[in-house]
Amino acid sequence: MFDLHCHILWNMDDGAETMEKTIEMCRTAVKNDISIVAATPHMTDLRRTDDFLYTRNRKITELNRLLNAEEIPLRICGGAEVYLNDWIFEADDELAELTLNRSRYLLCEYSLRLFDPEKAVLFAEEIAERGLVPLIAHPERYPTFHEYPDIVPELYDLGARFQVNADSLTGRIGENVRDFAVNMLTNGFADVIATDAHGVNHRKNDMQEMKMMFPPVITPEILRYTTETVPLYILKNEPLPRNPFRE
Repeated sequence: MFDLHCHILWNMDDGAETMEKTIEMCRTAVKNDISIVAATPHMTDLRRTDDFLYTRNRKITELNRLLNAEEIPLRICGGAEVYLNDWIFEADDELAELTLNRSRYLLCEYSLRLFDPEKAVLFAEEIAERGLVPLIAHPERYPTFHEYPDIVPELYDLGARFQVNADSLTGRIGENVRDFAVNMLTNGFADVIATDAHGVNHRKNDMQEMKMMFPPVITPEILRYTTETVPLYILKNEPLPRNPFRE
């Protein structure tokens, strides 16, 4: 499997606090059949992209070197979880440096508070006009999406794609969130499942354990498509296939 959303780099955001915890998360990933992890620290200020990239790239290089030395069969690639606000209109070419594995796919997040749904469209359009594909992180967690569910097909028609969190599917953070994520997957609107892991105790990357808690409607076919097939297309920077679960 490939985990395209993980806060695995130490001391960059609210994810892993130390390198020791990062390594523990790496070992957990391997135990859960994950072979590639995209390090996606929160990027909340596009005015500081250069500093962010310097720190992120240095840590990824150091971590991959250590994983190789320790013979831990895991590779870390670059990414970011880019918070979308009005600064997106001022961003220059640095957006391309924040994509997943230097592809066309930009992992994005919206506010976890209610906001004008038209903003979601405007931000996604701005990203698309730059030749990038917005991959919207955990749509099931946004109150605005619950309030205005038609925003999902509207964004999808604009070219945006969606990533749901594995722990959302377990019901750990509420039935409404679980049901929203399940509906997106079974109706073919979500193309990726990722861990969005933040540590070794809370919000772990124990994908296999979480999969055992998924509703039965999340079939092995859906799991293969969203944790193997599509993530590999993204890592290779290839156009995504049509989602076979779309009605």
